[in-house]
Amino acid sequence: MAGCQMYLLYALRQRKRRVYRFTAVLGIGFFLLGIARIWYMQQQSYTIETILKEQETSLSVETDASGGWQTENEKTILQGKIEKKERKNNQTRLYLNHVFLRIGDNTYKTNSVLVRLKQEPSDQSCRIGTTIVLEGNIRQLNRAANDGNYDEFQYYHSLNMDYHFDAERICGEYGREDVLAEKLFMIKEKLKENYINNLSERNAGILGTMLLGDKELLEKEVSTVFQQAGASHVLVISGMHISCIGLFCYGLLRKKGNSLCACTAAVVFLFCYVKMTGMGISAIRAWIMFALLMAAKLSGRSYDSRTALSVAVLVLLWKNPYLVENAGLQFSVAAILGVVVVAKCIGQLFPREQKEQTQERKTGDKAANKIREKWKRQIRQNFLVSLSVQFTTLPLVAYYYYEVPVYALILNLLIVSLLSAVLINGIVATFLMCMEKIVVGRLFAGPVIMMLELLLDGIYVGVSWCSRLPGATKIVGQWPIQRIIFYYLMLAATCLLIKNRTKKSGNRDRNRNTNILLRKFPIVLFGSVVLLLVLRPVKSNHLMAVLDVGQGDGIYVRLGEDTNLFLDGGSTDVSKVGTYRILPFLKSNGITKIDYWFISHYDEDHVNGLLEVLETEYSVENIILPGKQPDVKNYQSICALAERRNIPILYMKEGDCIRSGEDTISCLLPDGEYQAEDENGKSMILLYQTKYISGIFTGDAGEAEENWLLEKQRLWKVDFLKVGHHGSKYSSTEKFLKALSPELALISCGENNRYGHPHQETINRLKEASAEIFDTMEGGQISLEEEKGRITIRSFR
Repeated sequence: MAGCQMYLLYALRQRKRRVYRFTAVLGIGFFLLGIARIWYMQQQSYTIETILKEQETSLSVETDASGGWQTENEKTILQGKIEKKERKNNQTRLYLNHVFLRIGDNTYKTNSVLVRLKQEPSDQSCRIGTTIVLEGNIRQLNRAANDGNYDEFQYYHSLNMDYHFDAERICGEYGREDVLAEKLFMIKEKLKENYINNLSERNAGILGTMLLGDKELLEKEVSTVFQQAGASHVLVISGMHISCIGLFCYGLLRKKGNSLCACTAAVVFLFCYVKMTGMGISAIRAWIMFALLMAAKLSGRSYDSRTALSVAVLVLLWKNPYLVENAGLQFSVAAILGVVVVAKCIGQLFPREQKEQTQERKTGDKAANKIREKWKRQIRQNFLVSLSVQFTTLPLVAYYYYEVPVYALILNLLIVSLLSAVLINGIVATFLMCMEKIVVGRLFAGPVIMMLELLLDGIYVGVSWCSRLPGATKIVGQWPIQRIIFYYLMLAATCLLIKNRTKKSGNRDRNRNTNILLRKFPIVLFGSVVLLLVLRPVKSNHLMAVLDVGQGDGIYVRLGEDTNLFLDGGSTDVSKVGTYRILPFLKSNGITKIDYWFISHYDEDHVNGLLEVLETEYSVENIILPGKQPDVKNYQSICALAERRNIPILYMKEGDCIRSGEDTISCLLPDGEYQAEDENGKSMILLYQTKYISGIFTGDAGEAEENWLLEKQRLWKVDFLKVGHHGSKYSSTEKFLKALSPELALISCGENNRYGHPHQETINRLKEASAEIFDTMEGGQISLEEEKGRITIRSFR
């Protein structure tokens, strides 16, 4: 649609009225067809979603703790054609299209589906291209439960998938297999095996991701290092990879035959390569653009990158309109626009100086000067491309990752220079590994693999070094859509201003008469705006947020204007809760540090998230504990990590208080008199008071601790209660609730937890106390937000 509108504007400018009318009709027609296609796809999604919601109340679900598989009273039958398959986490996954789903006595046609096989299939089953019938359980995609958390539904919905299917058994398989796709899959598995046998574990994962698009061998730590350094694009089959490989093949074939054969063979080879690597969105986009480049070479026409990009995007969106919300496509398009539009505009601000007339030099001097000039041009071009790509992708990085790499520009200069050598060396090494039984393979494989190892080690060392530099990343928070639109409008205005200035001044005036600062004013202004946006993180309105961490506790609290607190942080049923739930929440809200991290007691569901955070470089200024317990493992772990990072540990007792402006958080327990009977009874109980709202946090304290506070008269009316022990029936007694009279009751517990939290007795007592109940199990993150003195509460879902 965008391409059609651009052509409309061009036709109107040229006053080609007939072309204008024809293109207008064509554009409107495609727009209406697109709307109809999206409506049809949505109807299929809504039908299945409605059925699944109805089943939630009628089917009993039993979860197998070992594998996470669900068994229901009535199995679902699924039939679909295998489009592709992959290995991930030692498990085979199938991507099916042309799917029919039988639930009960009814059959429905659905969008594509991702199938996880409980048992590994035999070599002769699950062949790509065949139609397969499976029995198992349908599973809805999980939506994000907190700010900044991974949204499974959004990601797979952009790929036109609305649910997962956990297959218990294969009922049947028929039809003709796709011989080419199956053969390519087997080649890919063989190449992965060769990488494992010939390369180090780390380099096998890096090369497998770079050349095969398969992250099964890639270590999580390596992926994190590349992301923090701003070099994640190296680990994606993108336009840079496709261009290097495609042009290398074309150049090699062009020397051996005519142009038609070389172009055709290069396009076919690259298509097979893209199919082997899993048909990623960026790879398909790059292949379409490469095919158009080859077509331009054959037809003798000029190749325009912007036209090719428009065609590629329109083709992809026609096949799947939901790709418009896919992060991979957004990054891919932004990077290409940076290369073909922004880099060209910035390059006009730095014209090459006119060569001065000099005396004749010797032949050797001329050769050296030619090499020097070539390197200068290459470095200049790499710098402009890297800078432009950083400019165009910065809002997307801020939106999806909440932090920007500071040294990415310098690092990418190194990577761009080495990437072509790595890819070509990797291709040659891959072929030689496959020829290990031949004399030529055995003779040349060793030196080539050694060179490849050195190149990969060099890239990893550079990336790792950059990621460990002080201030390697800057937390900016998740940019709102308004800020992103403003940024791109500023970028577009800057490019137009540069273009107009260049056109008016002309080359002669630009080089001689125009003041250099005035000439470079647009890029200086834009750079200042970018710097201001990056240095000013998104500021959250959260006064408090009870995170959905599953069966556990994790609470963010703001004290005053700029003092950030965090209470507990752990879970017993969510893996890596600190990495995947707590840190994304903090970073997405632009919270660059925690001034005081409180631990109520040392149970796993209150501590393990903090231990994960302390393993990272995220700033924690102070840790506050309820008391010393040297014989407790989690206490020892906290002390060891805090000592390694030079974080002070403070111990809080009754009467201690932290103040910021008019806001305070004070300790009610522990004190020197009370002796708890169990670990839960040793919980730190905190009173939170601001000019807007007050509340109490009780950790896992029980009835005995509540009675002690009542006896000591340390309780009075508050606005909210963080319900103790995840809603256990042994906490939040009737007397306790009567003394507090909370208007809000906030419960943190996991879905379908084995403890039955929150207990119905507790819910009944809270209702009798006239408290409005919010829980993370149903609503996800619970947020109390303050804006202009007004407090609002909302659930994330």
